Amino acid sequence: MESIEYIAEMLSDGHLSIPDTIIRKLNLKSHSQLRISILALDTPKKGLSRFKGKWQDDREAVTIVKSIYKSRDMNRRCNKIEL
Repeated sequence: MESIEYIAEMLSDGHLSIPDTIIRKLNLKSHSQLRISILALDTPKKGLSRFKGKWQDDREAVTIVKSIYKSRDMNRRCNKIEL
């Protein structure tokens, strides 16, 4: 499912308009069902909406997790001392 983000202005009757370019790109027809997420412009983004987009790292997930754990272990402020 393709997702497109754009800024809309609410019309006086409470409706939102969808630009023609988006209607064509998504091949929308009359009565097409849409998933809508509404965020006022003055509302800071939080949660998962901040992370939309393509993952930029092409490594395998296992390699990424190992790298995260290794980095975490190297950056600990205190290490266990064996007596």
